[in-house]
Amino acid sequence: MIGAIAVKEFRDYMTSRRFLILFGFLLLITLLALAQVKTGMMSWMTEEGESPEVYEVMWGVTHYLSLVGGIFALALGFDAITREREDRTLKVLMGHPVYRDQIILGKLIGGAMTLAVAAFITFLVVLGTLMWMGVSVDGTSTIRLAVYFVFAYLYLLLFFAIAVAFSAHSKSSGNALMYALIFFLAITIVFDAIAPIVANHVAGPQPQPPQEALTGYHENMTLEEMEEMEKLWKEYEEQANEWSKKYFETVETITSLSPTSDFEQISQYVLNPHARSWDEAVYYVNPENPEEPEYSLTESLSFAKKEIIFLLAYLIVSFVAAYLGFVRAEIR
Repeated sequence: MIGAIAVKEFRDYMTSRRFLILFGFLLLITLLALAQVKTGMMSWMTEEGESPEVYEVMWGVTHYLSLVGGIFALALGFDAITREREDRTLKVLMGHPVYRDQIILGKLIGGAMTLAVAAFITFLVVLGTLMWMGVSVDGTSTIRLAVYFVFAYLYLLLFFAIAVAFSAHSKSSGNALMYALIFFLAITIVFDAIAPIVANHVAGPQPQPPQEALTGYHENMTLEEMEEMEKLWKEYEEQANEWSKKYFETVETITSLSPTSDFEQISQYVLNPHARSWDEAVYYVNPENPEEPEYSLTESLSFAKKEIIFLLAYLIVSFVAAYLGFVRAEIR
């Protein structure tokens, strides 16, 4: 029974005008973002005689994909339950020998199948567009791009489940859509807005360069005075580095509570083989090999372990909320 409901939901989604319009808009925004980044890179890339890498072009796509993709998934699932209730087909369905958990699981699986098709088509379109634009695409970058779209799929699935959860808890489709959009704006905007405020409070006042060192240099300085100036600057640099580390670690911790920020951070590590952890990127430089090292995909995923855990936790919680919301809902 779950399979029959899932197939019906999948067929309804794939043939609906809403899905075609929203998915077409998602593809359009993705392609425009690709073209925008590539156009901006063409001038200096042409001068250098180089071909841009996949991660250099895709960095501008992730932000648009996270915003438009989240709205796309919400719009797909906000009336998954309320539509049935408003059309009075839910009560008829419950009159058949079918359990509530079978209905909600079938709807979630049907939506998951639809999003899987959307993510796969987007991957193929993006991959073909990158090749057509002359971007350097090899086997490794193709695998990384595929893994990127796996996480993009999980991200879309998360917001679809959130929309279904609000649909299960709401009395009308309008209310479900409103609640889902408010939640989406909250986790995409509020966390980014409050992160610097909290970080400033945690890190404290930003260290200022010593005035004596700024105004004290002159031609007739003694060796002792110069050593004192250098000491002041060294102390200032240590304080500034400590403040910066505490500030940005706090910002990263707060923004990691947002699935949108988690997805964008995961994307950075997955797409870019040179992306590193905070300590390595800022504080560690190997004097024997100052060039950027290239990490394997496994190592890149290990750098994003915290963000992956948060994203999966959000996904599980949203599915549980949708399941419990429908199982416990009053059907009239």
